[in-house]
Amino acid sequence: MAPPKQQQLQIILLLVIIFVTSIIGQNDPYSQYPRGFPPNQQNPYNEYGPQLPHSDYPKTYLYEGRRFGQSGYGYGLGVPGDPRIRGQDESFSYDRTGHAEPRLPGILSGWREDLQGKMREQTREKDKFVFVKSTYGDIQGFQVYLFDDPDPDSLYRPGAEFIERQKGITSVFLGIPYAQPPVPPLGRFKPPRAPRGWKLIQAVDYGPACPQPIQYTGATLGIRDVHEDCLYLNVFTPDMKESKGIKYPVMVYIHGGDFIHGASNDFPGHILATFYKVVVFTFNYRLGALGFLSTVGDVNSPGNYGILDQAMALRWIYDNADRFNGDRDSITLFGPGAGAASAGLLMVAPQTMHMVHKVIAQSGSAVADWAMISDRYRVQNTSRVFGKLIGCSIQSSWQLVYCLTKSRTAYEIGTAEFPPEVGLFPWAPVIEMNVTMPYYEGWYENDWHFINESVETLIRKRSFNPGLRYMTSVTLQEAATFITSNKSLVPNFVVTQDFVDQKIRELVLRYNYTLNPNGTYEAIKYMYTYWPDPKNPYYIREQYIKLLTDFLYTAPMDKMVKLLVEQDVPVYIYVMNTTIESLNLEEWRKVPHNIEHYLLCGAPFLDVEMLPSRERFKRDQWTRNDRNMSHFFMKAYSDFARYGNPSYTQILGIHFEEAKNGQLKYLNLNTTYNSSIMWNYRQTESAFWTHYIPTLVGHLVPTYPPTTEFWWEPRTPLQIAFWSISGFCLLLIVLLVVCCMLWSNAKR
Repeated sequence: MAPPKQQQLQIILLLVIIFVTSIIGQNDPYSQYPRGFPPNQQNPYNEYGPQLPHSDYPKTYLYEGRRFGQSGYGYGLGVPGDPRIRGQDESFSYDRTGHAEPRLPGILSGWREDLQGKMREQTREKDKFVFVKSTYGDIQGFQVYLFDDPDPDSLYRPGAEFIERQKGITSVFLGIPYAQPPVPPLGRFKPPRAPRGWKLIQAVDYGPACPQPIQYTGATLGIRDVHEDCLYLNVFTPDMKESKGIKYPVMVYIHGGDFIHGASNDFPGHILATFYKVVVFTFNYRLGALGFLSTVGDVNSPGNYGILDQAMALRWIYDNADRFNGDRDSITLFGPGAGAASAGLLMVAPQTMHMVHKVIAQSGSAVADWAMISDRYRVQNTSRVFGKLIGCSIQSSWQLVYCLTKSRTAYEIGTAEFPPEVGLFPWAPVIEMNVTMPYYEGWYENDWHFINESVETLIRKRSFNPGLRYMTSVTLQEAATFITSNKSLVPNFVVTQDFVDQKIRELVLRYNYTLNPNGTYEAIKYMYTYWPDPKNPYYIREQYIKLLTDFLYTAPMDKMVKLLVEQDVPVYIYVMNTTIESLNLEEWRKVPHNIEHYLLCGAPFLDVEMLPSRERFKRDQWTRNDRNMSHFFMKAYSDFARYGNPSYTQILGIHFEEAKNGQLKYLNLNTTYNSSIMWNYRQTESAFWTHYIPTLVGHLVPTYPPTTEFWWEPRTPLQIAFWSISGFCLLLIVLLVVCCMLWSNAKR
């Protein structure tokens, strides 16, 4: 048995070890997970489970200053890359024996049908490359030759026939870095920084998409490479060798995906750029927790990184548009869902509003509840739930952010999924509530700022470009995707009244935890019951789709339109009632969210090889009406970008009329030659959500379970002082105890 003196020293040493490990123990990978269980059993909301620590996207590599994927859709298989890449990236593997022929990135390794279309005899020997001087250095792009014509009046519009006659040329630049890589140790959970200059960037393949849940990635979905180094943009412009000195309107596509998923290569801009004479830009931005995790109110992670990425991309486009024959004084933002909401936010943000001249908001609005979060405690609650899910300490926001930065890979953070306790989607931009911003070398305070007031307030203050014009839309069955994506309803998608009642109660709890939940539930149920036949399953499903469509899309669109009309902004509206015949969708989901995507990117006129395999249709599957509607959308959007009027000239018998105060005219879009102008779309339903429900519950601000604990965070200097003094006092106490023991023993 050890002497009493040694026992006392052992006890003191043990206490010191426990104190230290309690502070730093959270940084061990998965220290919060119970040992011995696979991650997918610990995380019921992520069926795939996080990958093992430190295994982070091995399929991408650095080459000549930018990141590439190994191969695309089966092209370039075998030896991914060039031995000259050796030493630039540890995760890249190559043929160490040197026996196999190396392959260069993108089209440098040979013809890529997914990037260039089908190879034809007349394109084999044609000029392949095109060069541009940007403000950051030279950029090498390539030419894409097009063999179909979307103009219905064209004498040559082959349709389903085998096509071999060249009709247009697009100059394409893929994967241009618009910011420095947002990777640890310096870039994660920080605003983007302007890219470093370069001598030559070879923009010959798409850059990797930003980290996102696994079910949205893969070659069949068009997202084959994913990496935290993902801040790249793409340019599609009419043939630069033939259009020198011409300035075209600029159209910037912002992808949707609920701020959780998506990528810049969702939108191939070849047809829109070439035949409608605009310059199309697309870009990636950070998603999910990597893009929007916020400890709002303190300096540890103010948030908004994804929307700040968008602002940085827009700045790059504004500074370099003329290098691609674009007109920087005619920039139009467009996109679906979260892309539409982002366009609205950039439209009013102080640092970007002067660059935004027109906005096309497809099925989304910046004043929707899911577009920007203004409740501090809702944001903190989401961050705490996420931290606990991924195995980090949530005792303080500093501990959470430190753990996510130092001890979790981008794969683990990006693939983690969970349903938020409050609100529809877990992540979104937030309204600034910080008194001070973090200080890091290389960043300035203005780099962190985005919006510190609501969009509604900024619009009423006329915080937008004086020449702003706005176009917006909604589809007939926006929310049908909520049914088709619900695994419990597969395969027949039968919606019962019990299912709807449960979903309404969940909706009430998410947005009104304590304030009159029963009254709110009864009001919503009454509003969306088909009273002529309330038990009919067909109408139950139809009414449920209308409920979510009105709540998430129609009412916010109506609110935004009225705000802008009050400020004398020209506004145009269309309601999408027609489908894509080639899709053969059931009647109840013929016109779902973002169905315009196929038409707007000119899919009926592209070589099928250029589309993701899940979106490929044989040329003879596209009907004449599909092709006409595709022409209509590209013509209307490009006319709006060019003239500020989507029907500057009549398009296939269709025209728009401007929405006015008291008479909100909209285009009821059915098919070509079969559409009409109507007004005041679903005003009763919009007023129900915008005016009646808030008065019923007091205010439409989510509240929280009473067990939720919120952070109180001292500022960073106080944190350093607190822990320094605490550690010093601990050492003094230990030293005092040891001295007392030695003095006591000596006295004996």
